[in-house]
Amino acid sequence: MDTSDNAKTDADVFSVILHSLPVAYVRPVITDKGKNYAVCSADGTQLALFATEDAAFFAAKQHDLDPVLIH
Repeated sequence: MDTSDNAKTDADVFSVILHSLPVAYVRPVITDKGKNYAVCSADGTQLALFATEDAAFFAAKQHDLDPVLIH
């Protein structure tokens, strides 16, 4: 096993892979207007909010992202 300072841990490698993929997470959120759907980046940053799951998926695909539902 490489124990030098240049060695990468599994978590480091996973992080690099995760942040290089064009993935968007769609998750339900409760707002003052009821249930909505947030489109979030791989690191969890909310990018947009939609009234329907279909609208969230459509918008993610329009921006060349692969949406994944998180419930």
